[in-house]
This record gives sequence, structure tokens and C-alpha cells, in this order.
Amino acid sequence: MSGGEDGFTTVELITVMAILGTVLGALVALFAAGMSSSANQNARYQSQQELRVAMDRLRGEIHTACTISTPSTYNTAMSSVTIYYGTDNCVAGTHTVTWCALGSGSTYSLYRKQASTCTGATQRFARHLTSGTVFTYLPPNSHLVTSTSLNQGTSSSYIVTQDGSAALARLHVSLASNQGRSNDHTYRLVGDIAFRTGPRACATGVASC
Repeated sequence: MSGGEDGFTTVELITVMAILGTVLGALVALFAAGMSSSANQNARYQSQQELRVAMDRLRGEIHTACTISTPSTYNTAMSSVTIYYGTDNCVAGTHTVTWCALGSGSTYSLYRKQASTCTGATQRFARHLTSGTVFTYLPPNSHLVTSTSLNQGTSSSYIVTQDGSAALARLHVSLASNQGRSNDHTYRLVGDIAFRTGPRACATGVASC
């Protein structure tokens, strides 16, 4: 008489497979989340590095410049700025440089071109900018009336010029980068960069020089 043969029933096999599937699924999800988080961290770090490099390049070029091509457009956010140098007598010339933010919606890139316009620019310094209006020119011998006066226009209610401060002209640069995942991941670099070789005051009664 043969002895009994032990084994697994179909129900037991299905139960074990279901448990293994659940455990493996959780492990795969955890691994994928880790990979995604690592990729996001790398992308954010790269984005931050791009902004720092761009700001450093802007700081160096503006410090040695004397003015911009449109000084009468001041305390107004702009997407493009053309910088003039003393080597060209502070007018358009072979050393003229234009910086611009190109894009649409909420995604822009920062470009630089050695020319009086940004047309055809290919030298990209930063991506994933959240705004295309990143430059604000502030004329020499001026100050903002309050902390909220920036980009509010040329009215004396917002910016006062010819006040005897002998301040250099400066370019306010506000760069914010976000790859679209959440507001928590927005990285910002903001600074006022002085035109060190520019005039400290305009002619009497003139705010834009």
C-alpha cells in the first residue's frame, strides 16, 4: 500500500504567487522611485549650475560695460538687453553683446550673442527659465522708492533719479529655473550688477543715459 503524497494545492500556489507579485511590485516601485529621484536631483543640479554660470558671465560683461542700447527703458522688465562697451565708444560695434530669454508659456532659455540683436542666437547658457522678462535696467543716480517699486515703470512714485547719490547704473537680473515638477524645485538667482565704466549721473533733467 503506497504512502500518502504531500503537495501544494492550486489555491496555495495562487496565494503564494499573489504574495510574491505584491512584494516584487513594491520593490520595483521603490527602485523606480529611487531612480526617478536621482534623475530629478541631477537635473536640478545641472539647472542650478547653468544659472550660476550665466550669472557669472553676465556679471563679468556688465561690470566692464558702460551702458545698454535702450537706457530710456528703465525700471521695466525686459526679455532682451544689448550691452555697449567703451572699446566701441559706448555705441554699437564689434564688441556689442546681446543677452535674451527666448521661449513661450512658462519655459524659456537664456541666450547670448555677440551682436546688436539676439536673432539667430545659438549660445545657450540656461534652460527651464520660468519667465522671459529677466532684465531690468536702473539708470545712474537713481533709487527705487520702495521694495515693491521694481519693474513698475518710470514714474517718480516708483523710481527717483538725479537725487545726488552718484550711484552707477545697474542691471537687475532675476533668473528662476524650474523643470516643471513643482514650485518647491524653483531655483532663483537675483542680483543688481553695476556698469562700472558707465557714468554716475546723467545730464540735468535726464534720467536715462
